Amino acid sequence: MRFLTDDGRFGFLVAPLNGIGMFRFQLIVDGQLIGDTEPCILGTAMARLGDLTHLDDDRLSLLSSDREAVLSALLTEEKLHDRTTLSIAESLDDWLIHGYAFKGNVVIVARGDEDGSLTGPTLVSVVTSAEYAPIIEAARSYWSSVKSSSIA
Repeated sequence: MRFLTDDGRFGFLVAPLNGIGMFRFQLIVDGQLIGDTEPCILGTAMARLGDLTHLDDDRLSLLSSDREAVLSALLTEEKLHDRTTLSIAESLDDWLIHGYAFKGNVVIVARGDEDGSLTGPTLVSVVTSAEYAPIIEAARSYWSSVKSSSIA
């Protein structure tokens, strides 16, 4: 099941797999499906994605003009790095993902990190908090209901 923004540029793919509590979980960032199809347990992902850190660092305003400067700040500034790094599911192990709320928006920044070299383009999705809230809530509700029915 895909949970997406109207333009399809951001969202989640959540699909039950064989095995109690196992799901396929991937992100859609900047219109691209990222992550692998390996089974995951999603409790941490659903909790963390529902409670992103709110930031007010003015450097984050540069996102539209200088993605690399923002990514550099997220990587090197301890207070930003630790609060925004999302280690949320095994299927995203080959990706460095940051997520945060900033000035009424939710921002997800992703870059491939298969060998620790952070190669590839920086993918960014910015959605309003009002648009993000029902998407994450729908994904969480779906995950919870499927998980509950598989246990019963």
